[in-house]
Amino acid sequence: MSGPHDVYWDWGAANDAIGALRRLAGEIDSAANRRARATTELLGSWEGPRQQEWLARYATMQTASIRLRERCLQVANAIAQASDRARAEQDRINHIRAEQERLAQQQR
Repeated sequence: MSGPHDVYWDWGAANDAIGALRRLAGEIDSAANRRARATTELLGSWEGPRQQEWLARYATMQTASIRLRERCLQVANAIAQASDRARAEQDRINHIRAEQERLAQQQR
């Protein structure tokens, strides 16, 4: 009996990647929060000509970390959606096979 081929998808690797990306996003978020707290403390006791320069660099770094965090989450979600589509397709294939088997049983 021929029919559709199984879906080739490594769900374990996909789940590992999703977990790693989400953990990385969490670490990036934690680091940004630590920098924000440290900045608050620093600015409470620092005044000088380099303060504005440092603040500009800090803002750039925080913006970059937010973008990186968001990108990690976007990629994790894209992998999760691809896994869902692969699972749905495999379920569809399994349903077709079961129906073909049922029809073959009836013809015997």
